[in-house]
Amino acid sequence: MLEIVGGILFWVGLLGLLHTYIFYPLSLLLLAPKSPPPPEEPREWPKISILVPAYNEETHIGAKIENCLALDYPLDKLEILIGSDCSTDRTAGIVKSYGDSRVRLFEMERRSGKVGVLNRLASEARGEIFLFTDANTHLHKVAARMLARHFGNLDVGAVSGRSDKIPPRGVAAVRGEALYRKFEISLKRMESNLGGTCGAFGALYAIRRTQFTPFPTDGQHDDMVQLLRTVQQGKRVLFEPMAVSSEETETSISGEFHRRARFGIGNYQTLAKMGHMIHPRYGATAYVFFSHKVLRWLSPFLLLAVFVGSLMLQDFLFYKIVLGLQIAFYGLAAIGGIMNQLGICLPGITLIFHFAALNFAFVLSFFRWLRGRRGIIWERSGRAASATLL
Repeated sequence: MLEIVGGILFWVGLLGLLHTYIFYPLSLLLLAPKSPPPPEEPREWPKISILVPAYNEETHIGAKIENCLALDYPLDKLEILIGSDCSTDRTAGIVKSYGDSRVRLFEMERRSGKVGVLNRLASEARGEIFLFTDANTHLHKVAARMLARHFGNLDVGAVSGRSDKIPPRGVAAVRGEALYRKFEISLKRMESNLGGTCGAFGALYAIRRTQFTPFPTDGQHDDMVQLLRTVQQGKRVLFEPMAVSSEETETSISGEFHRRARFGIGNYQTLAKMGHMIHPRYGATAYVFFSHKVLRWLSPFLLLAVFVGSLMLQDFLFYKIVLGLQIAFYGLAAIGGIMNQLGICLPGITLIFHFAALNFAFVLSFFRWLRGRRGIIWERSGRAASATLL
């Protein structure tokens, strides 16, 4: 009986991990067609409303407005809506100082969090397309055009752009995070070719006004839920790698760990509310959501299953070898953590530490989610405005 239980734990965990990190990307290489030719530019560009939530963003908001006004997009087809979530600094004053009629400020009467601000801005927007972006991100000049050109196809309901992470001046890149980003961008490109992605880089994505539904306020990932709902309405969600935003990375793996621990709570809340999207009736999106998101969120528990299963079956040579490899892996992760504290970076060991640390962050997130810490407000971080989960 013990052998049966151990075998089930080991092979379910191992196959889940192999699928999300190896078999799934390989299947996309085999199944996804080559990228189609870019869509033609429309004769008349749709009006875009750029929605920017802000809380105490005086150091970024001026540059953000200037960046949006400088976009290569018809001047009469663009409006910029800034939502201040009861900022206590000069954020609102800076926005008011702009005499451009395309820049509109909305001040919340009470703290509402990012999704509360976005819901307010969406209700005030006049555009046919809503473009969501963050106050601390820089949009490349053609980003709006690259997104908007896809909406000439009526089957397309939303389009996600690309988010590039730039290390702060004087800080070395968090290499594990950089590799992870490149991996994610490659996956999203292939998913889009296959039939549609199910997640967006929250710093830049656009959705048709007619497909928009108010964001949930219970801690789910606002961008992912919005795109999944778009699929439920029978529309495609695409990824456009030529639409680029950029922002600073965290300054360390420790900072990235804490960001993922906060962000991870939304993973499990989204899974609880949108888990039905793995049903085959949603076609390619179901496969993408299960393989890319659900299994990734469950990776810490799959790792634990492999470890416990091999521990239970260590009397067999194969499982004893696998157990030894796991112990060595986690030992290298611990060494990587010590090296990180000392400011020493060896790419292979740093990547192992990065992988282990972020999976541990998901474990913390899971138990925080179980305790009901799902409400979201904003507080300042060293990098930019961030979400803190209560």
